[in-house]
Amino acid sequence: MEKPFIIGFYGESNTGKTTIITKLIKKLTQENFNIASIKNTDKKISIDQEGKDTWKHAKAGAEIVVFKTPIETDYIVKKQQNLREIIDKIKQFGNYDLVIIEGVNDETTPKIRIGNIKKRKNTVYTYENDFKKLYNFIKEKIK
Repeated sequence: MEKPFIIGFYGESNTGKTTIITKLIKKLTQENFNIASIKNTDKKISIDQEGKDTWKHAKAGAEIVVFKTPIETDYIVKKQQNLREIIDKIKQFGNYDLVIIEGVNDETTPKIRIGNIKKRKNTVYTYENDFKKLYNFIKEKIK
């Protein structure tokens, strides 16, 4: 199987997607799997904040702004990218076993349905409040 394995999660708001995903990430990283994650939303928001230096750089015309600190490096790309472009960039950062996408809505990404929402194309698993079963399903895919 090609690495990284890519899986998306979808469901209505407040159905536990983030809780399930963070629990999954924590458990997998404890077993030394390398995980990357993408949070996808249809809301027109930015993690950048008006008035901050990074915002000023972008406002002046920078297409990519990097915020480097002693504890992390943040890349803010001031254009919309599709999932394939984002995943290609993630692959350049390291050797990941799994990329988790929260809020996936494209047709090609294998996905996991959370809650009682209409099934989307390429749904490969429906979560039924059994975390161990979900964990084993994912772990089998990334071995």
